[in-house]
Amino acid sequence: MHYEDYIETITMSLKEDWMYDDEVGRYVLKTNVSISILADREYDERFNEEWVETFSDSTAYANRYNLLYNGSVVETFYATAVDGYRMLIPYPRRQDMTISRRQYGIGVILNKPYTDVIDQYDDYLSMAQISIREEE
Repeated sequence: MHYEDYIETITMSLKEDWMYDDEVGRYVLKTNVSISILADREYDERFNEEWVETFSDSTAYANRYNLLYNGSVVETFYATAVDGYRMLIPYPRRQDMTISRRQYGIGVILNKPYTDVIDQYDDYLSMAQISIREEE
């Protein structure tokens, strides 16, 4: 599998296409179990940027995720746990407060445990004044 195919498979998937195991922090793509995302639970550091202060709980934490193919790390992805760990938001590009379409798609997947009942991912992006840019 080529890198671009791998990334496209992830970002074009729906959150319903993923299984999540909270005990280990692993997301597995149902249609291709060779593709998974694993939370690095050792990496949970305080995150201080102005945009996180828009939430009722302004304490935020930097989180790291490993995008895996057959258990090998292909790429590392970072997101911020905001509002008392109610939502994960990919790191925005600070000069224009945007995230890429790819970041948005991965964020949808990472928020599966938080958005299965009520999906407020877009609302949280809006509260932080983060928009989606078309180009990478």
